[in-house]
Amino acid sequence: MKLKLLCILCIFFTIQIKAQENKYDGKFYRLGLNYGFASVDNPIFFDYDYFYQVQLRKFQIFYKIKSTRFIDYEFIFQPEVNTVKHRLTSDRFIYGPSHPLWERRDEMKTLKTFNEYVMNFGLIFRKHIQPDMSVYFIASLGPGYVEKDTERMTKGIGFSDNLGFGISKDFKHFYFDTRIGYRHVSNANLNDINHGYDAMVIEIGIGMLLN
Repeated sequence: MKLKLLCILCIFFTIQIKAQENKYDGKFYRLGLNYGFASVDNPIFFDYDYFYQVQLRKFQIFYKIKSTRFIDYEFIFQPEVNTVKHRLTSDRFIYGPSHPLWERRDEMKTLKTFNEYVMNFGLIFRKHIQPDMSVYFIASLGPGYVEKDTERMTKGIGFSDNLGFGISKDFKHFYFDTRIGYRHVSNANLNDINHGYDAMVIEIGIGMLLN
């Protein structure tokens, strides 16, 4: 997932985009806050091995790169402070005395609440369906810090990969946003335990339009 998103970033910045003139091109043009909920148990997929829910809190800074006749290209800076609830729910996951967490298996089965701190960077491909309404695709990734050990990931440095689809409605000085997507968190094999977490995400947001 990280490799694919990095390829998207690299390819994008090597493409020459023939753009229309737009007063927002090359400028920061939106500031916003998003609140979201993510879970491994959802209508699309689930995992019997673990319980995982996240409250997402994001501060978002949008930078307009280019506007073309069909698509707007944007960069997004997205710091996050997220609250996680997690618990091991499977007896088969820690499979025996040879497993590094065998002696901590009771601890892993206890419900934990802890924070993630993430700095996400991404690209947005936005299509206006009306002058004040748009749909968009977002791909982002970034490093972060996870506060506690679980059976799926060692505490410390991790990385968050995100794909999403959203709808945004502009008003005179502010906008309203809603988004659905997929989120994966892991540590890129920096530690021995790196199964990671997967979740579907729903978000809502509001912010200012910068003139």
